[in-house]
Amino acid sequence: MNPVNPVNPLVVGYPRTGFTLLISVIAEISNYVNSLNRSHETMKIFCDTAGIQIAEQINLVFQRRGISSDLLYNYNFKQMVGGPKWLMEGREDTACFRKYIGVKGKGDFTLITSHPRQVLDYYEIIHSHVAPGCWAAHPSYAGHKKFTSIRHPAGTVTSACFSLNALASEYIQKFFPSEKDNDLLRQKIALYKLSDLNFFEALLGPFKNYLKDFSCCANQYVPMRWEDLIQNPVDTILKLSDAMGVSLDRDQASDIWRKIDHVNLTGAHKHNFRLGHGVVGGWKSWITNTHLDMMRDYGLEDFSQEWGYGKIDMLDETAYTPFQKKLADAIANKKIIREYDDENLFGFAFNKSNLDLNRFTFKRYGWRTHTQIERSSCTDEDLVMEVSDAAESACERINRALGQWHRYGAAHHNDKKRVLEGMAVGLAPLFDDSMALQAMLGAMGRDDLGRDAGIIDPSADEPILLKSTGTTNIIFYRDYYYALPQSLGPVNFHTQNVSGMAGVLVTRNMNDLMLSLKKSPN
Repeated sequence: MNPVNPVNPLVVGYPRTGFTLLISVIAEISNYVNSLNRSHETMKIFCDTAGIQIAEQINLVFQRRGISSDLLYNYNFKQMVGGPKWLMEGREDTACFRKYIGVKGKGDFTLITSHPRQVLDYYEIIHSHVAPGCWAAHPSYAGHKKFTSIRHPAGTVTSACFSLNALASEYIQKFFPSEKDNDLLRQKIALYKLSDLNFFEALLGPFKNYLKDFSCCANQYVPMRWEDLIQNPVDTILKLSDAMGVSLDRDQASDIWRKIDHVNLTGAHKHNFRLGHGVVGGWKSWITNTHLDMMRDYGLEDFSQEWGYGKIDMLDETAYTPFQKKLADAIANKKIIREYDDENLFGFAFNKSNLDLNRFTFKRYGWRTHTQIERSSCTDEDLVMEVSDAAESACERINRALGQWHRYGAAHHNDKKRVLEGMAVGLAPLFDDSMALQAMLGAMGRDDLGRDAGIIDPSADEPILLKSTGTTNIIFYRDYYYALPQSLGPVNFHTQNVSGMAGVLVTRNMNDLMLSLKKSPN
């Protein structure tokens, strides 16, 4: 019998190391455990309803300018807690989130938003790409079981050169004909990244700094080597489940791998996975000895040996692939290969993070109270500043409401109504639909027994969409919560027996609904 709450997992791993795979494995293992954290559910309600208004305010900037059709703003980044995340240095009660925003023909910029650290409770599995030492030392996460993903350093860096970030993915999906969406796009961009040794070296410094930080706290993490998961998935998954305190058999571990083996796991970012690749040792067919020499110069061979990969040996240059030969010839002649056909795509595909930005001429901006434009290549600075203003204003309202909730919202039930009413006043300017705001606050105010704090009328005669999770809509109607499969299409609560429809779940409180939805085989 599996325990109700085996562990609170926390995952820290560098990009392109199997990070998303590790999170997916842990999530699948967690499905064998019946647990749902109330603070997790409360933050999901807030972030999915109030938090999304930050993105709505940013969208309005582009609508007013009549350039919404050119906007590249992936849904993963529209979510309040979406995008790369970390604890702010020196203010570790604050969590930061990086958003990538681009405009066809104008370039792109990264926006960082910040919120109270507790918003990370949105996730059942807290995760980050940076500062493993900070997470390991933070007292609020002392009780979490910490996991990390590891990959051969050469494999990690090579994968970064071939990766297409979320901006590039959005651009390809919106503006490229499907027949041109192929691996040749990646190869042309990688030829630039690998032939421009300044760019390649800019990848190495942040990677080395991460590995140095991790080495100092490695004993606090359960490691998963990407190569082990690829080559021996069942045993690797069973080791992870043991670390989580969850008992699985080999068939269950095999079922987990079948769901996540070499598929896209990043939602709206559909190019995170490189089709036909993800092969152990595949990097040996793409980079050259020059790149390996640079990695050794940065001390990455030490980390390779530390994690059981051995020395970074020289490649046999007589066995170079045509790609490697072309690359080696360009490097020997100090030529940077620029064979990409689309300048927009090249700009969007240029790495936005985990890169030494000091080597490049991006515009940089300082922190405001809640936000920062981290770097920009956008040619329209007025646009960037207008987005900055919109985001700062929205985050200020969101963070003030969160401050009220975290200071007083967990107090006695009788005090919650006053707190929620104060939050409603502050958040109202962000909402076109006041009923959605009232329903959200009502759901947040329900206690563990399902009693409402009285912020909304429980007999409201119109159904209210609270949020969407996957392919299911969560609806509040006449004091009940409904989970409706989106496949049902339009539904009339006044004339149809909605509770009797196929796949519909109905409960008196949100907590029970989410537990039922989690257990549902669909």
